[in-house]
Amino acid sequence: MEAYSCLVDMNFKQGISREQISMMSLEGFISCDNPVRVIDIFVEQLNLIELGFTKTKLSREGCPPFEARHLLKLYYYGYINRIRSSRKLEAECERNVELWWLIYQLTPGYHTIADFRKDNAVAFKKAFKQFVGFLKGEDLVNGKALTVDGTKIRAQNNKKNNFNESKFANSLEYIDGKVEAYIKELEVSDVQEDNQAADLKKRDVAKKLEELKERKAYYIKLRERMNKSGEKQISMSDPDSRSLPLSDVATAVCFNVQAVADNKNSLIVDFDTINTGDQGQLYPMTIKAMETLGVEETTILADKGYHVGKDLHDCRKAAITTVVAYPEKENKNVDPAYQTSQFTYNKEDKTYTCPQGAILTTNGKSYEKVKTGRTTYSVQKYVTDQCLVCVARLLCTKGKSREIERSEYKDVVDENNKRVDENMPLYKTRQQIIEHPFGTIKRSWGYTYTLLKGIEKVNGEMAIIFTMYNIRRAMSIIGVKELIGRLKEAKESKKAKKALVISSFKMYERYRMVIAA
Repeated sequence: MEAYSCLVDMNFKQGISREQISMMSLEGFISCDNPVRVIDIFVEQLNLIELGFTKTKLSREGCPPFEARHLLKLYYYGYINRIRSSRKLEAECERNVELWWLIYQLTPGYHTIADFRKDNAVAFKKAFKQFVGFLKGEDLVNGKALTVDGTKIRAQNNKKNNFNESKFANSLEYIDGKVEAYIKELEVSDVQEDNQAADLKKRDVAKKLEELKERKAYYIKLRERMNKSGEKQISMSDPDSRSLPLSDVATAVCFNVQAVADNKNSLIVDFDTINTGDQGQLYPMTIKAMETLGVEETTILADKGYHVGKDLHDCRKAAITTVVAYPEKENKNVDPAYQTSQFTYNKEDKTYTCPQGAILTTNGKSYEKVKTGRTTYSVQKYVTDQCLVCVARLLCTKGKSREIERSEYKDVVDENNKRVDENMPLYKTRQQIIEHPFGTIKRSWGYTYTLLKGIEKVNGEMAIIFTMYNIRRAMSIIGVKELIGRLKEAKESKKAKKALVISSFKMYERYRMVIAA
Protein backbone atom coordinates (compact mmCIF):
# COMPACT_ATOMS: atom_id res chain seq x y z
CA MET A 1 0.00 0.00 0.00
CA GLU A 2 2.85 2.36 0.90
CA ALA A 3 4.67 1.48 -2.33
CA TYR A 4 1.54 2.29 -4.34
CA SER A 5 1.21 5.66 -2.56
CA CYS A 6 4.80 6.56 -3.44
CA LEU A 7 4.21 5.53 -7.06
CA VAL A 8 1.16 7.73 -7.32
CA ASP A 9 2.99 10.69 -5.77
CA MET A 10 5.84 10.32 -8.25
CA ASN A 11 3.40 10.61 -11.16
CA PHE A 12 2.47 14.19 -10.14
CA LYS A 13 4.64 17.24 -10.74
CA GLN A 14 6.59 18.11 -7.65
CA GLY A 15 7.16 21.63 -6.33
CA ILE A 16 10.17 23.09 -4.58
CA SER A 17 10.54 22.43 -0.89
CA ARG A 18 9.55 25.31 1.34
CA GLU A 19 12.79 24.93 3.24
CA GLN A 20 14.92 25.18 0.09
CA ILE A 21 17.27 28.18 0.17
CA SER A 22 17.63 29.80 -3.26
CA MET A 23 19.00 32.98 -4.81
CA MET A 24 16.69 34.98 -6.99
CA SER A 25 16.63 38.17 -9.04
CA LEU A 26 13.38 40.11 -9.35
CA GLU A 27 14.40 41.11 -12.87
CA GLY A 28 14.15 37.47 -13.87
CA PHE A 29 10.52 37.28 -12.77
CA ILE A 30 9.40 40.13 -15.06
CA SER A 31 9.31 39.26 -18.76
CA CYS A 32 10.46 41.84 -21.31
CA ASP A 33 6.87 42.31 -22.57
CA ASN A 34 5.25 42.63 -19.16
CA PRO A 35 2.94 45.71 -19.04
CA VAL A 36 4.44 46.68 -15.68
CA ARG A 37 7.55 47.80 -17.58
CA VAL A 38 5.45 50.35 -19.49
CA ILE A 39 4.29 51.91 -16.23
CA ASP A 40 7.85 51.97 -14.92
CA ILE A 41 9.42 53.74 -17.87
CA PHE A 42 6.51 56.19 -18.27
CA VAL A 43 6.72 57.36 -14.64
CA GLU A 44 10.51 57.52 -14.75
CA GLN A 45 10.44 60.06 -17.57
CA LEU A 46 7.95 62.37 -15.79
CA ASN A 47 9.24 65.45 -14.03
CA LEU A 48 7.17 65.01 -10.89
CA ILE A 49 8.33 68.29 -9.37
CA GLU A 50 7.15 70.31 -12.39
CA LEU A 51 3.87 68.39 -12.41
CA GLY A 52 3.28 69.42 -8.80
CA PHE A 53 3.34 66.04 -7.04
CA THR A 54 3.86 65.92 -3.28
CA LYS A 55 6.59 63.78 -1.69
CA THR A 56 9.24 65.07 -4.09
CA LYS A 57 11.33 66.93 -1.48
CA LEU A 58 13.21 65.58 1.52
CA SER A 59 12.63 66.88 5.01
CA ARG A 60 15.50 67.36 7.43
CA GLU A 61 13.47 65.98 10.30
CA GLY A 62 11.51 62.82 10.92
CA CYS A 63 11.39 59.49 9.11
CA PRO A 64 12.27 59.55 5.38
CA PRO A 65 9.05 59.62 3.29
CA PHE A 66 8.09 57.31 0.46
CA GLU A 67 9.05 58.82 -2.89
CA ALA A 68 6.33 60.16 -5.20
CA ARG A 69 7.44 58.08 -8.18
CA HIS A 70 6.97 54.86 -6.24
CA LEU A 71 3.48 55.80 -5.02
CA LEU A 72 2.50 56.94 -8.52
CA LYS A 73 3.68 53.64 -10.00
CA LEU A 74 1.73 51.81 -7.30
CA TYR A 75 -1.51 53.60 -8.20
CA TYR A 76 -1.02 53.15 -11.93
CA TYR A 77 -0.36 49.45 -11.44
CA GLY A 78 -3.37 49.11 -9.14
CA TYR A 79 -5.85 50.87 -11.42
CA ILE A 80 -4.77 49.05 -14.57
CA ASN A 81 -5.24 45.76 -12.67
CA ARG A 82 -8.56 46.81 -11.08
CA ILE A 83 -7.15 47.26 -7.58
CA ARG A 84 -7.75 50.76 -6.24
CA SER A 85 -8.52 50.36 -2.53
CA SER A 86 -5.59 51.71 -0.48
CA ARG A 87 -5.85 48.75 1.92
CA LYS A 88 -5.80 46.25 -0.94
CA LEU A 89 -2.83 48.03 -2.52
CA GLU A 90 -1.04 47.82 0.83
CA ALA A 91 -1.62 44.05 0.85
CA GLU A 92 -0.45 43.71 -2.76
CA CYS A 93 2.85 45.43 -1.90
CA GLU A 94 3.66 42.57 0.46
CA ARG A 95 2.73 39.63 -1.80
CA ASN A 96 2.78 40.77 -5.44
CA VAL A 97 6.04 39.96 -7.26
CA GLU A 98 5.36 42.54 -10.00
CA LEU A 99 5.00 45.25 -7.37
CA TRP A 100 8.18 44.03 -5.65
CA TRP A 101 9.96 44.71 -8.92
CA LEU A 102 8.12 47.95 -9.70
CA ILE A 103 8.61 49.75 -6.37
CA TYR A 104 11.69 47.89 -5.08
CA GLN A 105 9.84 45.86 -2.43
CA LEU A 106 8.68 48.98 -0.59
CA THR A 107 5.60 48.49 1.58
CA PRO A 108 3.84 51.81 2.25
CA GLY A 109 0.86 51.79 4.62
CA TYR A 110 -2.71 52.28 3.42
CA HIS A 111 -2.91 55.75 4.98
CA THR A 112 0.17 56.94 3.06
CA ILE A 113 -1.25 55.45 -0.14
CA ALA A 114 -4.69 57.04 0.33
CA ASP A 115 -3.27 60.47 1.20
CA PHE A 116 -1.13 60.51 -1.95
CA ARG A 117 -4.21 60.06 -4.12
CA LYS A 118 -6.16 62.77 -2.27
CA ASP A 119 -3.33 65.30 -2.31
CA ASN A 120 -2.34 65.09 -5.99
CA ALA A 121 -5.55 65.50 -7.99
CA VAL A 122 -4.20 68.31 -10.19
CA ALA A 123 -0.85 66.58 -10.72
CA PHE A 124 -2.60 63.37 -11.89
CA LYS A 125 -4.36 65.41 -14.59
CA LYS A 126 -1.06 66.94 -15.74
CA ALA A 127 0.51 63.47 -15.93
CA PHE A 128 -2.45 62.34 -18.06
CA LYS A 129 -1.76 65.20 -20.48
CA GLN A 130 1.90 64.22 -20.64
CA PHE A 131 0.93 60.80 -21.97
CA VAL A 132 -1.51 62.37 -24.45
CA GLY A 133 1.39 64.50 -25.68
CA PHE A 134 3.42 61.31 -26.18
CA LEU A 135 0.54 59.73 -28.12
CA LYS A 136 0.37 62.82 -30.33
CA GLY A 137 4.10 62.61 -31.01
CA GLU A 138 3.75 58.96 -32.01
CA ASP A 139 0.83 59.78 -34.37
CA LEU A 140 -1.56 57.58 -32.39
CA VAL A 141 -3.88 60.60 -32.13
CA ASN A 142 -4.11 63.45 -34.64
CA GLY A 143 -7.05 65.63 -33.58
CA LYS A 144 -8.61 65.77 -37.05
CA ALA A 145 -11.91 64.38 -35.76
CA LEU A 146 -13.00 64.12 -32.13
CA THR A 147 -15.99 62.75 -30.26
CA VAL A 148 -17.38 64.07 -26.98
CA ASP A 149 -19.77 62.39 -24.58
CA GLY A 150 -20.50 62.14 -20.87
CA THR A 151 -20.94 59.22 -18.50
CA LYS A 152 -22.31 59.15 -14.96
CA ILE A 153 -20.12 57.86 -12.14
CA ARG A 154 -21.74 57.34 -8.75
CA ALA A 155 -20.59 59.56 -5.89
CA GLN A 156 -19.81 58.71 -2.27
CA ASN A 157 -23.21 60.09 -1.29
CA ASN A 158 -26.30 58.05 -0.49
CA LYS A 159 -29.50 59.03 -2.29
CA LYS A 160 -31.12 59.58 1.12
CA ASN A 161 -28.53 62.29 1.85
CA ASN A 162 -29.43 64.30 -1.24
CA PHE A 163 -32.27 66.82 -1.01
CA ASN A 164 -34.22 69.15 -3.28
CA GLU A 165 -37.30 71.33 -2.81
CA SER A 166 -39.70 68.50 -3.61
CA LYS A 167 -37.99 66.13 -1.18
CA PHE A 168 -38.00 68.76 1.57
CA ALA A 169 -41.73 69.40 1.04
CA ASN A 170 -42.56 65.67 1.14
CA SER A 171 -40.42 65.08 4.24
CA LEU A 172 -41.94 68.00 6.14
CA GLU A 173 -45.43 66.92 5.14
CA TYR A 174 -44.67 63.39 6.36
CA ILE A 175 -43.37 64.73 9.70
CA ASP A 176 -46.47 66.92 10.19
CA GLY A 177 -48.66 63.89 9.52
CA LYS A 178 -46.80 61.78 12.07
CA VAL A 179 -46.96 64.57 14.65
CA GLU A 180 -50.72 64.80 14.18
CA ALA A 181 -51.07 61.03 14.60
CA TYR A 182 -49.01 61.04 17.82
CA ILE A 183 -51.07 63.89 19.26
CA LYS A 184 -54.21 61.82 18.69
CA GLU A 185 -52.55 58.92 20.53
CA LEU A 186 -51.91 61.24 23.48
CA GLU A 187 -55.57 62.24 23.53
CA VAL A 188 -56.57 58.57 23.60
CA SER A 189 -54.12 57.90 26.47
CA ASP A 190 -55.67 60.68 28.52
CA VAL A 191 -59.02 58.84 28.71
CA GLN A 192 -57.56 55.42 29.58
CA GLU A 193 -58.33 54.06 33.04
CA ASP A 194 -54.93 52.38 33.50
CA ASN A 195 -52.85 55.37 34.62
CA GLN A 196 -49.54 53.46 34.58
CA ALA A 197 -50.00 52.32 30.97
CA ALA A 198 -51.12 55.80 29.99
CA ASP A 199 -48.01 57.35 31.54
CA LEU A 200 -45.73 54.94 29.67
CA LYS A 201 -47.54 55.69 26.44
CA LYS A 202 -47.24 59.44 27.02
CA ARG A 203 -43.49 59.22 27.66
CA ASP A 204 -42.97 57.13 24.53
CA VAL A 205 -45.04 59.50 22.35
CA ALA A 206 -43.35 62.57 23.86
CA LYS A 207 -39.93 61.11 22.97
CA LYS A 208 -41.02 60.45 19.39
CA LEU A 209 -42.48 63.95 19.10
CA GLU A 210 -39.17 65.44 20.24
CA GLU A 211 -37.30 63.37 17.63
CA LEU A 212 -39.67 64.57 14.92
CA LYS A 213 -39.25 68.15 16.08
CA GLU A 214 -35.45 67.86 15.81
CA ARG A 215 -35.69 66.25 12.37
CA LYS A 216 -38.04 68.98 11.14
CA ALA A 217 -35.65 71.68 12.39
CA TYR A 218 -32.80 69.87 10.60
CA TYR A 219 -34.71 69.81 7.30
CA ILE A 220 -35.68 73.48 7.61
CA LYS A 221 -32.06 74.43 8.25
CA LEU A 222 -30.90 72.41 5.23
CA ARG A 223 -33.55 74.00 3.03
CA GLU A 224 -32.37 77.48 4.10
CA ARG A 225 -28.78 76.50 3.26
CA MET A 226 -29.85 75.28 -0.17
CA ASN A 227 -31.86 78.43 -0.94
CA LYS A 228 -29.03 80.66 0.25
CA SER A 229 -26.53 78.90 -2.04
CA GLY A 230 -28.78 79.37 -5.07
CA GLU A 231 -28.58 75.65 -5.89
CA LYS A 232 -31.58 73.43 -6.54
CA GLN A 233 -30.04 70.49 -4.67
CA ILE A 234 -27.95 69.88 -1.58
CA SER A 235 -25.88 66.75 -0.81
CA MET A 236 -24.58 65.99 2.66
CA SER A 237 -21.81 63.36 2.33
CA ASP A 238 -20.26 64.87 -0.80
CA PRO A 239 -21.45 68.48 -1.23
CA ASP A 240 -20.26 68.59 -4.86
CA SER A 241 -22.34 65.60 -6.00
CA ARG A 242 -25.78 65.97 -7.56
CA SER A 243 -28.76 63.79 -8.39
CA LEU A 244 -28.56 63.29 -12.16
CA PRO A 245 -30.62 61.14 -14.56
CA LEU A 246 -29.09 57.80 -15.52
CA SER A 247 -31.97 57.06 -17.90
CA ASP A 248 -35.51 58.21 -18.56
CA VAL A 249 -36.75 56.52 -15.38
CA ALA A 250 -33.72 56.31 -13.05
CA THR A 251 -31.58 58.86 -11.21
CA ALA A 252 -28.53 58.60 -8.95
CA VAL A 253 -26.33 60.89 -6.90
CA CYS A 254 -23.28 61.07 -9.11
CA PHE A 255 -20.88 63.09 -11.23
CA ASN A 256 -20.97 63.59 -14.99
CA VAL A 257 -17.58 62.77 -16.52
CA GLN A 258 -17.10 64.51 -19.87
CA ALA A 259 -14.54 62.88 -22.15
CA VAL A 260 -13.20 63.68 -25.62
CA ALA A 261 -11.88 60.77 -27.69
CA ASP A 262 -9.80 60.94 -30.85
CA ASN A 263 -11.49 59.18 -33.76
CA LYS A 264 -8.29 57.53 -34.99
CA ASN A 265 -7.81 54.99 -32.17
CA SER A 266 -10.51 55.77 -29.55
CA LEU A 267 -7.91 57.25 -27.21
CA ILE A 268 -9.01 59.83 -24.62
CA VAL A 269 -7.38 63.21 -25.28
CA ASP A 270 -9.11 65.28 -22.57
CA PHE A 271 -11.79 65.04 -19.90
CA ASP A 272 -13.44 66.95 -17.08
CA THR A 273 -15.72 66.09 -14.17
CA ILE A 274 -18.87 68.18 -13.69
CA ASN A 275 -22.09 67.89 -11.68
CA THR A 276 -24.54 69.12 -14.33
CA GLY A 277 -25.90 67.74 -17.60
CA ASP A 278 -24.25 67.59 -21.04
CA GLN A 279 -25.80 70.79 -22.38
CA GLY A 280 -23.33 73.62 -22.73
CA GLN A 281 -20.28 71.32 -22.72
CA LEU A 282 -19.69 70.94 -26.48
CA TYR A 283 -17.61 74.06 -27.04
CA PRO A 284 -15.56 74.13 -23.81
CA MET A 285 -14.65 70.43 -24.00
CA THR A 286 -13.65 70.67 -27.67
CA ILE A 287 -11.51 73.74 -27.02
CA LYS A 288 -9.74 71.96 -24.13
CA ALA A 289 -8.99 68.98 -26.35
CA MET A 290 -7.68 71.20 -29.15
CA GLU A 291 -5.36 72.99 -26.71
CA THR A 292 -4.08 69.66 -25.38
CA LEU A 293 -3.39 68.38 -28.90
CA GLY A 294 -2.13 71.69 -30.25
CA VAL A 295 -4.48 71.76 -33.26
CA GLU A 296 -6.21 74.83 -34.68
CA GLU A 297 -9.20 73.15 -36.34
CA THR A 298 -11.11 69.92 -35.94
CA THR A 299 -14.44 68.14 -36.47
CA ILE A 300 -16.47 67.25 -33.40
CA LEU A 301 -19.14 64.53 -33.22
CA ALA A 302 -21.74 64.50 -30.43
CA ASP A 303 -25.22 63.25 -29.65
CA LYS A 304 -28.35 65.40 -29.37
CA GLY A 305 -27.68 66.16 -25.70
CA TYR A 306 -25.03 68.65 -26.90
CA HIS A 307 -27.27 70.35 -29.45
CA VAL A 308 -27.23 73.92 -28.10
CA GLY A 309 -27.34 76.89 -30.48
CA LYS A 310 -24.78 79.00 -28.62
CA ASP A 311 -22.27 76.13 -28.51
CA LEU A 312 -22.69 75.49 -32.24
CA HIS A 313 -22.20 79.21 -32.88
CA ASP A 314 -19.05 79.37 -30.72
CA CYS A 315 -17.66 76.26 -32.40
CA ARG A 316 -18.07 77.78 -35.87
CA LYS A 317 -16.18 80.90 -34.76
CA ALA A 318 -13.34 78.69 -33.42
CA ALA A 319 -12.91 76.70 -36.69
CA ILE A 320 -14.66 73.65 -35.22
CA THR A 321 -16.88 71.75 -37.65
CA THR A 322 -19.82 70.32 -35.73
CA VAL A 323 -21.68 67.12 -36.54
CA VAL A 324 -24.12 67.09 -33.62
CA ALA A 325 -27.34 65.09 -33.76
CA TYR A 326 -30.45 67.25 -33.58
CA PRO A 327 -33.70 66.44 -31.75
CA GLU A 328 -36.80 65.93 -33.83
CA LYS A 329 -39.17 68.73 -32.77
CA GLU A 330 -42.72 68.11 -33.89
CA ASN A 331 -45.86 69.66 -32.49
CA LYS A 332 -48.40 66.90 -31.87
CA ASN A 333 -51.25 69.39 -32.19
CA VAL A 334 -50.18 70.36 -35.71
CA ASP A 335 -50.73 68.44 -38.95
CA PRO A 336 -47.46 67.07 -40.44
CA ALA A 337 -47.93 69.28 -43.51
CA TYR A 338 -47.89 72.38 -41.29
CA GLN A 339 -44.94 71.67 -39.01
CA THR A 340 -42.41 74.52 -38.63
CA SER A 341 -40.01 72.67 -40.92
CA GLN A 342 -42.56 73.08 -43.75
CA PHE A 343 -42.40 76.89 -43.52
CA THR A 344 -39.84 78.43 -45.92
CA TYR A 345 -37.53 81.12 -44.57
CA ASN A 346 -36.59 83.94 -46.93
CA LYS A 347 -33.18 85.33 -45.92
CA GLU A 348 -33.31 88.44 -48.09
CA ASP A 349 -36.52 89.97 -46.73
CA LYS A 350 -36.43 88.00 -43.43
CA THR A 351 -39.88 86.47 -43.70
CA TYR A 352 -41.47 83.03 -43.56
CA THR A 353 -43.82 81.62 -46.18
CA CYS A 354 -46.36 79.12 -44.91
CA PRO A 355 -47.58 76.08 -46.95
CA GLN A 356 -50.68 78.08 -47.93
CA GLY A 357 -48.55 80.93 -49.31
CA ALA A 358 -49.11 83.46 -46.51
CA ILE A 359 -46.16 85.66 -45.50
CA LEU A 360 -45.15 85.75 -41.82
CA THR A 361 -43.23 88.88 -40.78
CA THR A 362 -41.49 90.11 -37.65
CA ASN A 363 -41.44 93.49 -35.98
CA GLY A 364 -37.66 93.12 -35.54
CA LYS A 365 -37.85 93.06 -31.77
CA SER A 366 -35.86 90.35 -29.96
CA TYR A 367 -37.09 88.48 -26.89
CA GLU A 368 -34.88 86.73 -24.34
CA LYS A 369 -35.52 83.04 -23.67
CA VAL A 370 -33.91 80.71 -21.14
CA LYS A 371 -33.20 77.08 -21.98
CA THR A 372 -32.98 74.51 -19.17
CA GLY A 373 -32.47 77.30 -16.67
CA ARG A 374 -28.93 78.12 -17.86
CA THR A 375 -28.60 79.19 -21.49
CA THR A 376 -30.11 82.53 -22.48
CA TYR A 377 -30.69 83.36 -26.14
CA SER A 378 -32.70 85.80 -28.26
CA VAL A 379 -35.62 84.98 -30.55
CA GLN A 380 -37.76 86.92 -32.98
CA LYS A 381 -41.44 86.15 -33.48
CA TYR A 382 -43.01 85.82 -36.95
CA VAL A 383 -46.81 86.17 -37.43
CA THR A 384 -49.39 86.94 -40.12
CA ASP A 385 -52.91 88.39 -40.02
CA GLN A 386 -54.10 85.94 -42.70
CA CYS A 387 -54.55 83.08 -40.22
CA LEU A 388 -58.06 84.26 -39.31
CA VAL A 389 -59.32 83.71 -42.86
CA CYS A 390 -57.14 80.68 -43.68
CA VAL A 391 -59.06 77.49 -44.56
CA ALA A 392 -56.29 75.34 -43.02
CA ARG A 393 -56.01 77.23 -39.72
CA LEU A 394 -57.27 74.33 -37.57
CA LEU A 395 -54.64 72.05 -39.13
CA CYS A 396 -51.90 74.60 -38.43
CA THR A 397 -52.68 75.94 -34.94
CA LYS A 398 -55.15 75.63 -32.08
CA GLY A 399 -54.90 79.36 -31.39
CA LYS A 400 -56.13 82.38 -33.32
CA SER A 401 -52.93 82.65 -35.36
CA ARG A 402 -49.70 80.73 -35.99
CA GLU A 403 -46.53 82.11 -34.43
CA ILE A 404 -42.99 81.01 -35.30
CA GLU A 405 -39.98 81.80 -33.14
CA ARG A 406 -36.60 82.11 -34.84
CA SER A 407 -33.52 81.87 -32.64
CA GLU A 408 -30.48 84.09 -33.17
CA TYR A 409 -28.54 80.85 -33.74
CA LYS A 410 -30.97 79.36 -36.26
CA ASP A 411 -28.58 79.73 -39.23
CA VAL A 412 -25.75 77.83 -37.58
CA VAL A 413 -28.19 75.23 -36.25
CA ASP A 414 -29.50 74.62 -39.77
CA GLU A 415 -25.93 74.31 -41.07
CA ASN A 416 -25.11 71.70 -38.44
CA ASN A 417 -28.33 69.76 -39.05
CA LYS A 418 -27.65 69.66 -42.77
CA ARG A 419 -24.11 68.37 -42.11
CA VAL A 420 -25.52 65.57 -39.96
CA ASP A 421 -27.90 64.49 -42.73
CA GLU A 422 -25.11 64.61 -45.35
CA ASN A 423 -22.53 62.81 -43.17
CA MET A 424 -24.58 60.13 -41.46
CA PRO A 425 -21.91 57.38 -41.95
CA LEU A 426 -19.39 59.62 -40.16
CA TYR A 427 -21.82 60.43 -37.37
CA LYS A 428 -22.59 56.73 -36.83
CA THR A 429 -18.95 56.15 -35.89
CA ARG A 430 -19.45 58.40 -32.85
CA GLN A 431 -20.90 55.74 -30.60
CA GLN A 432 -18.28 53.06 -31.27
CA ILE A 433 -15.48 55.59 -30.68
CA ILE A 434 -16.55 57.19 -27.40
CA GLU A 435 -18.47 54.24 -25.95
CA HIS A 436 -15.37 52.03 -26.25
CA PRO A 437 -13.55 53.85 -23.41
CA PHE A 438 -16.67 54.06 -21.27
CA GLY A 439 -17.48 50.39 -21.82
CA THR A 440 -13.95 49.33 -20.91
CA ILE A 441 -13.74 51.53 -17.81
CA LYS A 442 -17.21 50.88 -16.41
CA ARG A 443 -18.24 47.44 -17.64
CA SER A 444 -14.91 45.61 -17.95
CA TRP A 445 -12.98 47.31 -15.14
CA GLY A 446 -15.95 47.98 -12.86
CA TYR A 447 -15.20 51.67 -12.24
CA THR A 448 -18.85 52.71 -12.00
CA TYR A 449 -18.32 54.75 -8.83
CA THR A 450 -15.67 56.98 -7.30
CA LEU A 451 -13.83 56.39 -4.04
CA LEU A 452 -13.21 60.08 -3.38
CA LYS A 453 -15.29 63.09 -2.39
CA GLY A 454 -15.20 66.55 -3.95
CA ILE A 455 -15.22 67.31 -7.65
CA GLU A 456 -11.48 68.10 -7.82
CA LYS A 457 -10.44 64.84 -6.14
CA VAL A 458 -12.86 62.85 -8.30
CA ASN A 459 -11.28 64.50 -11.34
CA GLY A 460 -7.89 63.34 -10.07
CA GLU A 461 -9.10 59.75 -9.79
CA MET A 462 -10.54 59.94 -13.30
CA ALA A 463 -7.11 61.14 -14.49
CA ILE A 464 -5.56 57.91 -13.19
CA ILE A 465 -8.31 55.83 -14.80
CA PHE A 466 -8.07 57.55 -18.20
CA THR A 467 -4.26 57.42 -18.18
CA MET A 468 -4.40 53.69 -17.58
CA TYR A 469 -7.05 53.28 -20.26
CA ASN A 470 -4.81 55.07 -22.78
CA ILE A 471 -1.80 52.96 -21.79
CA ARG A 472 -3.78 49.74 -22.07
CA ARG A 473 -5.24 50.86 -25.39
CA ALA A 474 -1.80 51.81 -26.74
CA MET A 475 -0.54 48.35 -25.78
CA SER A 476 -3.36 46.79 -27.80
CA ILE A 477 -2.65 49.00 -30.82
CA ILE A 478 1.14 48.74 -31.16
CA GLY A 479 2.09 46.03 -28.65
CA VAL A 480 3.88 46.16 -25.32
CA LYS A 481 7.44 45.85 -26.67
CA GLU A 482 6.87 48.53 -29.29
CA LEU A 483 5.35 50.88 -26.71
CA ILE A 484 8.29 50.33 -24.35
CA GLY A 485 10.69 51.04 -27.21
CA ARG A 486 8.94 54.26 -28.17
CA LEU A 487 8.82 55.44 -24.55
CA LYS A 488 12.56 54.81 -24.28
CA GLU A 489 13.18 56.78 -27.47
CA ALA A 490 11.08 59.65 -26.14
CA LYS A 491 13.07 59.57 -22.90
CA GLU A 492 16.39 59.65 -24.73
CA SER A 493 15.13 62.44 -26.97
CA LYS A 494 14.21 64.50 -23.89
CA LYS A 495 17.67 63.94 -22.45
CA ALA A 496 19.29 65.02 -25.72
CA LYS A 497 17.18 68.19 -25.90
CA LYS A 498 17.97 69.00 -22.28
CA ALA A 499 21.70 68.50 -22.86
CA LEU A 500 21.51 70.74 -25.95
CA VAL A 501 19.81 73.50 -23.94
CA ILE A 502 22.42 73.25 -21.17
CA SER A 503 25.26 73.27 -23.71
CA SER A 504 23.82 76.30 -25.50
CA PHE A 505 23.44 78.13 -22.21
CA LYS A 506 27.08 77.41 -21.28
CA MET A 507 28.28 78.63 -24.67
CA TYR A 508 26.24 81.80 -24.27
CA GLU A 509 27.75 82.38 -20.81
CA ARG A 510 31.29 81.98 -22.19
CA TYR A 511 30.50 84.34 -25.07
CA ARG A 512 29.07 86.89 -22.64
CA MET A 513 32.18 86.71 -20.44
CA VAL A 514 34.48 87.17 -23.46
CA ILE A 515 32.52 90.22 -24.62
CA ALA A 516 32.57 91.66 -21.10
CA ALA A 517 36.35 91.19 -20.89
